[in-house]
Parts: sequence; C-alpha cells; structure tokens
Amino acid sequence: MDPWRGPVRVLIAAERAIFVLAGAMFFVAAFALTFRAGIALWALIVGPSDTIISAGTDFLDVMLLVLMVVELAYTVIISLRGSVLRAEPFLLVGLIAVIRRMLVITIGGSGHGVTSAQPIELLILTAIVLVLVASLVVLRRIPPERNHDLDIFGDKESH
Repeated sequence: MDPWRGPVRVLIAAERAIFVLAGAMFFVAAFALTFRAGIALWALIVGPSDTIISAGTDFLDVMLLVLMVVELAYTVIISLRGSVLRAEPFLLVGLIAVIRRMLVITIGGSGHGVTSAQPIELLILTAIVLVLVASLVVLRRIPPERNHDLDIFGDKESH
C-alpha cells in the first residue's frame, strides 16, 4: 500500500473544495456584474443623448467583463470534472480581454487627445488578437481524439 495515498487524497479534496469555492465566487461576481450591466444598459436607454458614448462604453465594458468571468467559471467547472485543463477557455478570456482593452483605447481616444503610444499599442493588440484567433482555429480543427489537452499533472488519469 502506498504511504502517500491518504495525504494525496486529503490534498485532492482540498483542491476540489477550493475549486468549488472559486467557481461559486466567479458566479456570484458574474451575477453582480450582470446586474451592473443592467444598470449601465438602463442609463444607455434613458440617458441624455450627449452621454450615449460614455454610457455605451460603460455597458460594453461591464458585459465584456461578465463574459471573461463566466469563461473563467467554466474553466473551473472543467477542472472539477477531471485533471485535464483545456487551453480554449483561457484563449477566449485572453481574446475578450484584448478586445476590451482595444475598445477602451479607441473609445477613450475619441474624446481625448491621442497619445503617440496608442497606435503602437493598438498594433500590438491587433497582433495578439490574430495570434489568439489563429490558436483557437487550430485547436478547433484538431479532432477531439487527437487534441491533446493541457494535462497539468503529466498524465491522463483523473484524480
């Protein structure tokens, strides 16, 4: 009998408990952010027309954050189902985050002076979007039986 079996089971149970707690916190955050997005949407609908850009930016910013949090929660759920962690949810979170930053730069730059660093940052962010989209396309073209998911433990056994 393996002397490490008991301690390993305790650590695995602790890991699962932390994942459950993290997942629950992500969903609470997603609901709270969705509520804030509803408030931002209401401000967009009933607000004066001179604040439409600001209200629209606030709404879009919160909704993109909601999508990021939900994708992270989904990743936690995937982790709870087994030891294999897939790369696709992380790529989606990264893609949403980069697009969110691009929107902040472009919308924020329309009302203020454009700094010399903003075009360079947008160029770099565009390259990152292209790399992330290409990665997602490659991952989706690989058949599931050949798609070797990122195995964080170095084996395909579930714990």
